[in-house]
Amino acid sequence: MTTWLDTAADRVDRWSERVAYELFRLGIFVTMPALVLLVTTDVFLRYVFSAPLEWGRDVNGLLLLMTIFSALPHAWDRGYHIRMEVLYSRLSGNRRRWADVLAAVSGIIVFGLMAVQGARFVPFMIGTGETGEDLRLQIWPFMGFLAFCAAVLVLRLLSNPAGAEDGLRHLVHGKSEDGGGEAVASADIDAPEGDAASGDAQ
Repeated sequence: MTTWLDTAADRVDRWSERVAYELFRLGIFVTMPALVLLVTTDVFLRYVFSAPLEWGRDVNGLLLLMTIFSALPHAWDRGYHIRMEVLYSRLSGNRRRWADVLAAVSGIIVFGLMAVQGARFVPFMIGTGETGEDLRLQIWPFMGFLAFCAAVLVLRLLSNPAGAEDGLRHLVHGKSEDGGGEAVASADIDAPEGDAASGDAQ
């Protein structure tokens, strides 16, 4: 029984970490650049030609939400979440662990409810054909995406309650000292040690 639970927990950890990393990449390489491009275009059209995009505000809001939610799971893994460092840094080791547990439990409750409610809203929005105020496009896929991101974050909170990156398999490192590009570690833990070592930088 214990072996089965350990195997299931390990698979959830693997899957959720990989998905969190890919969602992060989606946010920084797709939705954020799209948001910057759209805002720039809208401002240019508004102040140069006095012809702003009617649907620009709706799309900007959706892209902003997608960018934030897609980055949340990986941000937790990297310890980028907001916390009161003035108090947290003064806590002893044991109290700091309890603070991490409290933060994880709070996140599980909040984002778990958000994921459930978002998933419940999707069928309702499909049935009513809900669109944005100015955007004549059904927005239920965006609600589904946000619910999915919230669910992935809950899995990361369960798998990595301390928000520690020591055991992560997918990390985005800074640029190397020689000015090279970013190195991405994406070696699978099942790979032989030699293969894992060679996959640390791609």
